[in-house]
Amino acid sequence: MPTASDPDQLPAMGLRFELTAEWTAPSLARNRVRQWLVAQDWSAAAVDDLVLSISEAVSNSVEHGYGIAVDGPVQDLNSVVVVEGSVVDEPGGYRRVVLTVVDHGHWREPDTGPTNRRQGLRIMRACTEELTVTHSADGTKVVLRSWPIPVSRPSR
Repeated sequence: MPTASDPDQLPAMGLRFELTAEWTAPSLARNRVRQWLVAQDWSAAAVDDLVLSISEAVSNSVEHGYGIAVDGPVQDLNSVVVVEGSVVDEPGGYRRVVLTVVDHGHWREPDTGPTNRRQGLRIMRACTEELTVTHSADGTKVVLRSWPIPVSRPSR
């Protein structure tokens, strides 16, 4: 199974990788997505927002989808988080990134008690134009759509 640290070539417009559902996964996802966005000539501020969003989505998959406690051991090496990304052309000379995070864990309704945690969905909403979360018996799918940015023009 490829990991975010694999030295393979990054796709020109698409991204796909799988991570074992463990607490190193968010860091690996951040690094891989940042590298891919920079290769797509994405703006620095937009890169930071998307990297934070993907980190939160992968963290939620690990903790809530697979029930792995913070600093807890990996429970099943076959539990994976899949991350995909694509650059989509928009009308008027714009483009956006669509990032998808999929797990095959079990959805749990968020605890509503007092805490300084549980800000992941709020962070993802603040850092993207659109956040969609769907869950079923097969797992959870998070789709993050960036705000559109202008298509890069080749320098002369």
